[in-house]
Amino acid sequence: MKQELIGGLVLCLIGLDLVFVPPVTLWTLTEKWKTEGGKGPSKQYVVLIRILGAVFAVAGCALAVSGF
Repeated sequence: MKQELIGGLVLCLIGLDLVFVPPVTLWTLTEKWKTEGGKGPSKQYVVLIRILGAVFAVAGCALAVSGF
């Protein structure tokens, strides 16, 4: 019971972080060093980060609620 609540809250925080932190910041921290020139993230990267954030947030909330 306690594990589901903690895991759900962690997933929810990760998801909300991915939704509210600008994708350019995440790209700069994690992917920029892999490119030549580093012009910025693609539109697909931005959309993927937003979708993953929403999925993590929903899954985390569902897991936290099931922990009660």
